[in-house]
Amino acid sequence: MRTSTVLSSSIFVTFFVLVGCFMAYPKVVTATQAGIIRDYTFNVFNGKFHGPRVVAREGDLLVVKVVNHVPYNISIHWHGIRQPRSERADGPAYITQCPIQTGQSNMHNFTITGQRDTLFWHAHFSWLRATVYGPLIILPRRNESYHFVKPYKQV
Repeated sequence: MRTSTVLSSSIFVTFFVLVGCFMAYPKVVTATQAGIIRDYTFNVFNGKFHGPRVVAREGDLLVVKVVNHVPYNISIHWHGIRQPRSERADGPAYITQCPIQTGQSNMHNFTITGQRDTLFWHAHFSWLRATVYGPLIILPRRNESYHFVKPYKQV
């Protein structure tokens, strides 16, 4: 019986402390400048964050030279783009292609066939996939429209 009383007392005290922590009102404190300087480093493409917008038309030959100036090996993945006969030049490093090493470059070269889309590209390797990215916009051929019905009025 004594063990049960000690156990229930422990549970009650733990519950009381937790409820007290959640029910406590926050204190308003005015902070003063402590003189701490923080440095942040951002990886950018052509001086911009996020990377450049790539705009092409259906049927265009897309040639993109990627030069790696960051201290990590990277690869570029073109999301959603069909790349016949160049499947080894797209996707994760060490799986579908060799990474671009620091100070090296790689030429991505493919023809856009049968697509009119808004897609995106991004880097593959560690945290870079979250910071190195950009839109890829594929317009229809000149004098052609999109493959969906044009709306008859604006709503």
